[in-house]
Amino acid sequence: MKKKKPPPLPRYQDADLPDLAEVYALAYRTMNFLPHRFQEYTHNILIRVENFADQDVLDGLKLKDKYDLLGLYQGIPLPLKGTNDTLAVPDIIYLYRGPLIRFARENSETLPQLVHHVMIHEIGHHFGFSDFDMEWIDQKFE
Repeated sequence: MKKKKPPPLPRYQDADLPDLAEVYALAYRTMNFLPHRFQEYTHNILIRVENFADQDVLDGLKLKDKYDLLGLYQGIPLPLKGTNDTLAVPDIIYLYRGPLIRFARENSETLPQLVHHVMIHEIGHHFGFSDFDMEWIDQKFE
């Protein structure tokens, strides 16, 4: 009896996929290399890396596909912060590993480039920029 050839392996093996710690490292690399004048305003931002956004988050943003959200800033933008906001919820940037990996691979972008881009986008929200503002800035610097 002749042995059958095994089916081809999927293009990306699980072992090849970066884990949560690797995505954290990429995010903190961006934070650590921000110009000094920005670091004083970003040093308290927490970074969380999760595989996917919670369904409540997706529902709140009216997103149907869990792969549509790469990152999210949650907090009070700097221009809206008051001097007595010390008890406020911390500023958090969420990165979603699964969507980041998929987007990078489908768009021939490296994961480090994409994480850097998403981090800068979310830091922009921390400074009070809207999605419209960020798209305009992206177009100006392409």
